Amino acid sequence: MEYLSLGLFLIAILIAIYYCATKNHNLFKKHGILHIPPMPLFGNMGSFFAKRSTLQDTILEAYELHPEAKYVGIYESLTPIIVLRDLDLIKSVNMKNFDHFTDHRNFVFKDMDPIFAGMLFSMKGEQWKEQRSILSLAFTTNKVKDMFNLMSECATRYANYLSNLAENEREMEMRDLLTKYTNDVIATCVYGVSVDTIKNPKNVFYTYGKSTTFTSFKKDMAMLAQRNLPWLAKLFQLRFLEKHIAKFFTEQVINTIEERKQNGTYRSDILQLFIDVNDKKVPGKGMSTENMVNHAFSLFFGGTDSVATQTSFLFYLLAENPEILKRLQEEIDETLENNNGQLTYDAIQKMKYLDAMINEAMRLQPITVFLDRLCVKDFELPPALPGEKPFTVKAGMNIWIPVDAIHHDPKHYENPQKFDPDRFLENGKKIINSGAFMPFGLGPRICIGNRFALTEIKVLLCHILAKCNVKIGSKMLLPLQYEEGVITAYAKNGFWLNVEPREHSYCTSQTNGTTKHLSNGNCRN
Repeated sequence: MEYLSLGLFLIAILIAIYYCATKNHNLFKKHGILHIPPMPLFGNMGSFFAKRSTLQDTILEAYELHPEAKYVGIYESLTPIIVLRDLDLIKSVNMKNFDHFTDHRNFVFKDMDPIFAGMLFSMKGEQWKEQRSILSLAFTTNKVKDMFNLMSECATRYANYLSNLAENEREMEMRDLLTKYTNDVIATCVYGVSVDTIKNPKNVFYTYGKSTTFTSFKKDMAMLAQRNLPWLAKLFQLRFLEKHIAKFFTEQVINTIEERKQNGTYRSDILQLFIDVNDKKVPGKGMSTENMVNHAFSLFFGGTDSVATQTSFLFYLLAENPEILKRLQEEIDETLENNNGQLTYDAIQKMKYLDAMINEAMRLQPITVFLDRLCVKDFELPPALPGEKPFTVKAGMNIWIPVDAIHHDPKHYENPQKFDPDRFLENGKKIINSGAFMPFGLGPRICIGNRFALTEIKVLLCHILAKCNVKIGSKMLLPLQYEEGVITAYAKNGFWLNVEPREHSYCTSQTNGTTKHLSNGNCRN
């Protein structure tokens, strides 16, 4: 009798575990929505969690269930997700009916990761709206133009470094180098701190910054656990940002503010804007010190690894397509000739092929695999296919927009696997307005720093390619392969390229904050 009772107890426990691991997995079947049958607990993410597939492949499998479906279903662990396929529906959710989808799903817990939880991305409702209106002042055309010289100083330093490398040092992992560049740009433009990570790769901004990215399995699992298995995250204290790193970024902001107020120091950077907002020198409702810390870190987090990775894809594509590289360098050279050897903000903004090339690279290799939206008010979707019933997205449910899948869909792009900047030269506005191009998002929740990020990329490309060529390195895995089990897109084994000085390049000089290139044959500084 005792063994029977124990057996029944164990059976009851197993049934309870199975119920908890599958309780949400019948939603799509119940409503007749196309989906891939989920695994208990893991949903459709088992292969991804096991590092056997990429997130792109996981979403694409669902995306390709039916070529005419307006949406399909996917399970992120226990959470049902509606994956939109129809562009009109995507624009409706992100723009026309944005009031139903104003928020992102919770990223992390505030009590475990307070800085991440306080970033603009994590904010909801009126708080997000108010803080975004203030933060947007940091990214106006004039403000980015003010910070251009700070970016240009960093870009000049890296271009000079690359053009002077010894022959046996020219093959390198580009993402590592470019993360150093973006680290230096964000440190100076956001925090007002000048760092040179080439000379001092152990500076605290860089060493701590590297540990805040989605490049490690541990970080990805910490975030996914907080999203899907909160009890597990709390039990094992799975934080995304370690306490000592959070303390460093908090003290960096607080100490800089106190120092500037005591000394009357003024610097044209983003932290100064935050100070001015609080002192009512800039219209706005103000920012708490906590807001300043969180927003500054948000810009550091969003502006280092992601920009470095996107720029790595750009250099890889140029190395793989030398005819496109040559055409871009001709435009850079012409811009320098027409502007007395100077690379100014206005001159770079007029470079149409540069624009087209960057847009096409972000289409072909977007680092953002999907966009997410959280439903805040019930919203009825039309039938996914003719003859089916509409589906009501309830408040609290999640929507994904599959950026990578849409960017590679032949329905939206002819020959989508081809790197062809001319498609944006000829039809750039049409493509951007179609809803099928979303490297920075779509609608009111579009990335607030996209103008800053593009300028950061453009100035570096122009400085480096004015002096150097790039070629595929011997360690580069070809064809390009993606790292499995990470949330953003990375090249497996890294971006290994050869950077060589051009036969006829431009020397670089810095005069009164303006970078000047002087044609001088094979110039080595």
